[in-house]
Amino acid sequence: MNERLVNSSSGYLRKAINHPINWYTWSEEIFEIAKKEDKLILVDVGASWCHWCNVMDEDTYANPEIVKIVNENFIPVKVDRDEMPDLDRVLQSAVMSLTGESGWPLTVFMTPDGKVFFGGTYFPPEDRYGRIGFKKLLLEILRIWREDRNQILSSTIDPKMLVPKFSGGTISSHMLDDAFSYITSYYDIEYGGLGYGAKFPHPFVDLLFLNYSAIRGDDLGKKLGLFTLRKMYYGGIFDQVGGGFHRYTVDREWKLPHFEKLLIDNAELLYDYFAYYLAFNDIEMLDAISNLVNFVLRELYIEGKGFANSLDADSEGMEGKYYTWTEEELKSALGEDFSLATKIFDLRNTVEVEGRKVLLRGIDLRELSRLLSLPANEVILKINEIRKKLLKYREENRRTPYRDETTYTYTNAKMVESLLFSSLILDKGLNESRVVLNKISRNITRRLDGGKDGLPEDYISALLASISAYEILGEERYYDLAIELGRKTIDNVNLDNFTDAPNESTNSMYIRALLKLSLLSDEFKVSEEKIKHLIPPLSAENAQFIAGIMNSVSSYINGMAHVVVVDEGDGLAEKLHRVALLTYYPFKLVEKVNERRVDYVSSIIRAMLKYNAGKSRAYICIGNTCSMPISEEEKIKQLLKTKL
Repeated sequence: MNERLVNSSSGYLRKAINHPINWYTWSEEIFEIAKKEDKLILVDVGASWCHWCNVMDEDTYANPEIVKIVNENFIPVKVDRDEMPDLDRVLQSAVMSLTGESGWPLTVFMTPDGKVFFGGTYFPPEDRYGRIGFKKLLLEILRIWREDRNQILSSTIDPKMLVPKFSGGTISSHMLDDAFSYITSYYDIEYGGLGYGAKFPHPFVDLLFLNYSAIRGDDLGKKLGLFTLRKMYYGGIFDQVGGGFHRYTVDREWKLPHFEKLLIDNAELLYDYFAYYLAFNDIEMLDAISNLVNFVLRELYIEGKGFANSLDADSEGMEGKYYTWTEEELKSALGEDFSLATKIFDLRNTVEVEGRKVLLRGIDLRELSRLLSLPANEVILKINEIRKKLLKYREENRRTPYRDETTYTYTNAKMVESLLFSSLILDKGLNESRVVLNKISRNITRRLDGGKDGLPEDYISALLASISAYEILGEERYYDLAIELGRKTIDNVNLDNFTDAPNESTNSMYIRALLKLSLLSDEFKVSEEKIKHLIPPLSAENAQFIAGIMNSVSSYINGMAHVVVVDEGDGLAEKLHRVALLTYYPFKLVEKVNERRVDYVSSIIRAMLKYNAGKSRAYICIGNTCSMPISEEEKIKQLLKTKL
């Protein structure tokens, strides 16, 4: 048993407690030992949910010859990328610069003084898949280290020097148009999404497309976004039985996923589908939301603690076994409904993993509705009845994948932000969100239940969750928490991550939080100069990776919406508040206030509280212009109407 890993709180490191490699954890100690013993450092960066990380552990790192070479000649270090995303980013950049590879597992070779000289991703034990065998690679690196050390020392990169530095970007009225134009050049017009190989969801690209159509009145953006969301919803990336999304697919058609499921991906996709549902009232967007939320509450929520970080891709020694099917299993699970299931799921044109089928939707809703002679809403009900039967069979007959129960503040706060909004239409997830919110205080830690100080992503995501809780629940304590976190966060976090990868970057979250705080309180000032220093220059190469930033900055330029509902206790405020929350607008802050808050709210709202008192009313401010008091729900929709 590896005593260094026994007390680790990382799910990925705990998996390696009984591993034959003598793993160290990342610390200054490894460099001291490496210098003292004159050994190279071998770093394995991975995650508990990562399929190829598990393969490399069970295949490459369990090979007796490789174990002997590593333990005798290297200082081996295991790093959990979910635990240390800041370290992962710089090591990924270093290896990418040297070899053109990045991803997980990340295999990094370092000199004793911490310089990176080589790396890659997955390495098989022997030559395979067109890749060099790890044993051969290790022996060659050792030979060079012993016989021609200068060859290594002269080609190193100091990862600390790769922290992105830039003087800031520019803000212009046409930056949204430029970003849209750049990103659409990568759009797969046949299958949706970006690129023509492996496909990751890009939620903030989808939101930028919607934002573009809302502001410019050009239908192309919303059509591209809807097309992508439907393709994912119909594809293998979406768990057609249990709901929720896998991380990515290895093909461009969204058919064959790696089967890991991450809390962060599902948090961002939940808001993605929610925004499109608000904009178009689309029944399939609603079904995706419903099944996603059901999955998260059923399989990721830990009673009284929060949400687990991830589910593995593998179970029972096979990738995707939990999620894939044989026809015999489908017949056994469904009985007389098997025939209907063959119409819903495309068994002939699907893909297989080790002889087992990935379930896909083969016929679109309109055609299926015609085929079954049922209206669309009843077809959705039929599909969900089939799903329930398959889910029951799956839960009773298969071993569930490993669940990493680490409750990171960042991923939990992101999920809560999305769940709060989806609870407005589903009426579920609110109690679970409150459990997480009750664990968020002024002092943010990496995990909800304490431990080491949080990273910038923990602070800013907690701040955004607090703001959303105030918007939706209207409770004063969340306003107070947001202001306290804002004071601690806005001027005190170090920002060096501006790339959506594809999850929203820290800089993007920071800009969103700053803009919302500027609407909430006079205390938080925002200026064009401040924003310029938070954004990189826009280019064709980076546009798809800074879509989150572009969304917020374009809204700052084109006018953010601030909806203030004054509650006079007559029951009308609740209706006005709800319709304001459920009306789509690219960037919007909604708050419900009353005269008791006069000492806390901004000067603009203090004036609103005094004007036309006696009846609940709403005010809508877009940019620097505010409406007269409104008491009709339909009027709110009209004033928030976009060009969609």
